[in-house]
Amino acid sequence: MKAAFKKLDLLAHRDERETIISVLQELGVIHLELDHTFRNDRIDDLELQKSRLTKTIAFVQEQEGTSTDTPSSATSENLTVDEVVNRVTELRLKQEKDAQQAELLRKQRQKLTPWGNFDPNRLTQLAQAGIQSSFYIAPQKDFKKFDFDQLTYQVIHQSLDQVYLVVFSTGRTPELPFPKVELPAGRIPEIQAKEQALTRQRADAAKSARSYLAYLPTLNTALVKLENEWMLNLANGSYQEYAEGSILHLTGWFPANMEGRLLHYLKSEKLSYSISEPVAGDTVPVLLKNPKYPKLFEAITKIFQLPSYYEMDLTPFIAVFYPILFAYCLGDAGYGLILLFAATLGWFTFLKDARSMAILGIVLGIFTTIMGVVKSGSIFGLPIVDNSSHPIFIYLSQYVVIPDDQGVVFNAFNVALLIGVVQILTGILVSIYNKIHYQNLVAGLPQIGKLLIVVGLIWVFLADSQGVVVLQPGALVRKLLLVVGVLLVLGFHDMKQSPLVRVASGILPLFFILTGILGDVLSYVRLFALGVASSVLGLVVNQIAVSIMGDRWWGIPLGIVFLLFGHGLNLALATLGAFVHPLRLTFVEFYNNANFEGGGVAYKPLRKV
Repeated sequence: MKAAFKKLDLLAHRDERETIISVLQELGVIHLELDHTFRNDRIDDLELQKSRLTKTIAFVQEQEGTSTDTPSSATSENLTVDEVVNRVTELRLKQEKDAQQAELLRKQRQKLTPWGNFDPNRLTQLAQAGIQSSFYIAPQKDFKKFDFDQLTYQVIHQSLDQVYLVVFSTGRTPELPFPKVELPAGRIPEIQAKEQALTRQRADAAKSARSYLAYLPTLNTALVKLENEWMLNLANGSYQEYAEGSILHLTGWFPANMEGRLLHYLKSEKLSYSISEPVAGDTVPVLLKNPKYPKLFEAITKIFQLPSYYEMDLTPFIAVFYPILFAYCLGDAGYGLILLFAATLGWFTFLKDARSMAILGIVLGIFTTIMGVVKSGSIFGLPIVDNSSHPIFIYLSQYVVIPDDQGVVFNAFNVALLIGVVQILTGILVSIYNKIHYQNLVAGLPQIGKLLIVVGLIWVFLADSQGVVVLQPGALVRKLLLVVGVLLVLGFHDMKQSPLVRVASGILPLFFILTGILGDVLSYVRLFALGVASSVLGLVVNQIAVSIMGDRWWGIPLGIVFLLFGHGLNLALATLGAFVHPLRLTFVEFYNNANFEGGGVAYKPLRKV
C-alpha cells in the first residue's frame, strides 16, 4: 500500500525566500521538488565539508574493535571538529598511501619469488664484464619445442605450465619467442622488510585513529548540521522566479492525511498557497504504508525499486509469496528450526537494533519448519516417512501432504509449478487492476486478454494433454477463452495505432505471451530442485557421519564434528539459494507479469534532523 499525496504550490515575494524554507523545514512534512543542478559557492563548500567529515567518521569507525589495546585518548585536548577532521584526514591519507605502497611491494615480491633470492649486483657485474642477462617466462610446450642451439641459458624455476629461465649473451640480445620479463629492483628480504615497516606504520595510524573514537558523537552531530544547512541552501535555490525575480514559486508534495495540520500551519504563517491532486506526468514521491506484517517485507521491495505512484505497491503480495518460496527452497524442518532459533536469539542480541529483520527471520523460520514437514518431510536430511519407527516421525508423517511420489498428482514437483501458476496469475490480475484504476478500462483489455489466454492454455494443457478428468468438461469454454483473449490482445494492445496496424503488430505481444508463460512457469522448477538438493545433501552428510562413527570410540566425536560442519555448510548454501532464487522469481516472473514499472522517488520531506 502507498500513502496518497497532494501537491502544494507556494507563491512568495523574494524577501520571503529564506523565511518560507525555514518554515517548511520546521514543519517537516513537505517533499520539495529540488533543483539538484543548482550551485553556488556555499553549496560547493558544504558538500566539500560533508565529504571530508563523512570520510573521517567512516575511517574512525573502521578502527573500532580492531584491537584490544587501549589507545591514547585525544579527548583531553578538547579539539574542535575541524581539528579532528584535519588530523584524521592526515592519518587516512597517510594510511592510503602506505596501503598503495604495500600493494606495489607485494606485487614486486610476487614477481621476484619464482626467480629466487638472487643479488641484482651480480647482474650488474656480469653486464660490466660484457655478459647480458635476459629473463623469460616460456610455456612448457613451447620451451620443449624450441631449439636453443648455441644459446647459454639456465632454467631457474618450473611450474606445471611455465618455465622461468635466464639467457646469457655476449653480444646483441637474442630474439626468443617467449615473453621477456623486466624484474623489479631489490631483493626479496629487502622488500619484505619494507612491507613489515609499512604494516607497522599502518598499525600505528590505526591506533592513532582509535584515539578519536570518543569524538564520534560530536562528528555525527556536526554532519547532521551540515546536512541540514546543505538542504536549506539547495531548497533556497530551487525556487522558480517570475517578474524579474520578485515573485517566487515553489512546488512540493505532502501525505494527504496531513492536510489539516499543514493548512493550519500555512494559514498561521500567512503564506500564499494552493493545494491540488496529482495529475499524470507529475513526479509524485512514494511512501509505503503497509500493516505490520507486510511492512516486514518492504526491505525486499526496496532491494529492486520503489513502485511508481501510479501503480499498486506489490509488498503485500511479496509478504504472501516470498515466505512460501523461501521455505519451499530451503525445504528442511530442521534447518527451519535453526533459522527460527538464530532469529529469536538475534532479537535479544545482535539484531536488537534491527528487530524488524529478526522478526522477518522468525517468520521465514516458521514457514520453513512447517514446509519442511508438509513438503517431502525432512528433518536434518532424515526423511520422515522412511523413519516411521520413531514416535516423533510417526506423528509427523500424517502431515506430509506433498510427497516426492510421482504417482501422486500434488507431488513436490507439480506443487512447485502450481505455486508458479498462482503467482503469475496474481501478477496478471495486478496488471489489470493497475491499468483500469490508474488509466481506463480500455487500457486494461489487453491484460484481460492475456489472463484469458493463460487460463485457457493451462486448462487445455491439464484437461487435454494431461488427462485430468475433473477439468475435461467445458471444452468449448476453454477454446472460447483462447479466442476472446487473442482478439482482446490484437484489438487493444496499442490504441495509438490504426486498427489494421494494431492487429498486425499484435502478433508480437501474442508471441511473447505464448512463449513467456511456458518459460515463466518452468522457472518455478528451481523451487523443487533447490529443496531436493538441500534435503539430499543433508542425507548424504548423515550417511557419511554414520560411517565415520562406526564401532570405534573415537569415531563418535569425529562423526559429530562432521555432522556439525556438514549441516552447517549445507544450511549456509541452502539459505543463500533460498534467499536469492525467490528474489529472482519475484523480480522477474512476478514483476514482469504484473507489468511493474517502478522508478518511484522515495518521500524525503524537508526537515531538520
